[in-house]
Amino acid sequence: MLWKSGVTDLLAVDFPKQKEALDILVDKTTNYFALGGAAGGGKSWAGCVWLMMNCLSYPGTRWFIGREELKRLTESTLETFFKVASHHGIEINRDYKYNGQKNFLKFTNGSQINMLELKFLPSDPLYERYGSTEYTGGWIEEGGEVHFDAYDTLKSRIGRQYNDKYKLPKKLLITCNPKKNWLYTYFYKPSTKGNLPNNMAFLQSLVTDNPRIEKGYIDSLNNIQNEAKKQRLRYGNWEYDDDPSALIDWDSIQDFFTNEHVLGGHKNYMTADIAMQGSDRFVVGIWNGWILTHIYIIAKSDGKEVLETLRTLSVKHYVPRSNIAFDNDGLGSYLSGFLKGAYAFVNGSRPVYDNRREQDKYRNLKTQCYFHFAKIVTEKSAWFKAKLSQDNRELLEKEMSWIKNRSIDTDNVMEILRKQDVKEAIGRSPDLTDMLMMRSVFDLKRTRGGVRTR
Repeated sequence: MLWKSGVTDLLAVDFPKQKEALDILVDKTTNYFALGGAAGGGKSWAGCVWLMMNCLSYPGTRWFIGREELKRLTESTLETFFKVASHHGIEINRDYKYNGQKNFLKFTNGSQINMLELKFLPSDPLYERYGSTEYTGGWIEEGGEVHFDAYDTLKSRIGRQYNDKYKLPKKLLITCNPKKNWLYTYFYKPSTKGNLPNNMAFLQSLVTDNPRIEKGYIDSLNNIQNEAKKQRLRYGNWEYDDDPSALIDWDSIQDFFTNEHVLGGHKNYMTADIAMQGSDRFVVGIWNGWILTHIYIIAKSDGKEVLETLRTLSVKHYVPRSNIAFDNDGLGSYLSGFLKGAYAFVNGSRPVYDNRREQDKYRNLKTQCYFHFAKIVTEKSAWFKAKLSQDNRELLEKEMSWIKNRSIDTDNVMEILRKQDVKEAIGRSPDLTDMLMMRSVFDLKRTRGGVRTR
């Protein structure tokens, strides 16, 4: 390494967890590193040390610090940077300057750290505003607040500014507190199983790992009244989830796979989520009453192959056309003319109540069916009996935990979290839960005599 005089002092961090983090940040194999855990674990301090160390050691390199809101970055993270610099004798206006108008730090040797606002903008959903800037590496602060697409885009922007010259691997640091979004899916959960890819790393850092924590800080965490928040910020618990907007609690999700007391019905059903844009598979479920007996996760196919698959499975499992539901968006609309008698499920259509007052309770049919599905699962009245790989089960558990009431803080009609928001949180389309949700339509449909059809 091209250490300047005094730069090695930066490695003299205050406690072992920070040293462990810096060892990962300077290794030659890790490209993406999530430093996560409770509040007060010294994560931001380690990030500042790492960037400062690189800027002083490698002239002309370019780095970034990104956070959901620029205002919080400058009021919080940047203040930590100034503290770290002062602690190590690195002086502003002597060793580096801060440009508050253009939001960057410039070192005297030409190295630079840009401050990026990573807020999701509907006008720029793929974060193309950062598509032309080349960075040596970077740091996403408070990753739990940041959309997956920001992370995904910035991965492609690092490793492109003097990395070959200094033989530096591209490196992206993400500091975070526990949250069940893409960080849980791509970093935390694989780390618990020991199957993170070789170029990825996760390290938990708790407040008790920080001997330099301010007096009384742990007491303030202990006094948090919201139990879910306390579990996340005090104990670094990634599995604790008590989100009031969640329609299905974690225990009910787990029970869904073991509800052997649920009795089958006298009718079989088939529901199918057809592969749409952004997905590479379609999912078919076979039901006996509210018992899911079989699930088929099939590679994305053209319309003809999908049609033949549905016809074959309906015969194999004795499902009449009137008990088949498939999504009628995208490729599914192609099937409408060929699956006569089946229910063409249109997500944005009106709910299926005859009573106008009840009909106006929900934003659309999809919302109504998701609320009904959540009710059935929470009441332990459904059973996922079908065989499912462990990986797919974990994907399904994640999807179910993101079935949330988007209208919880308003007096508006009931509405679930938008599919785009779920995709950004978990990094993919919720194909499995969309298939499960459609089973509800057969409960909600009524005959002319007002009797439910199940």
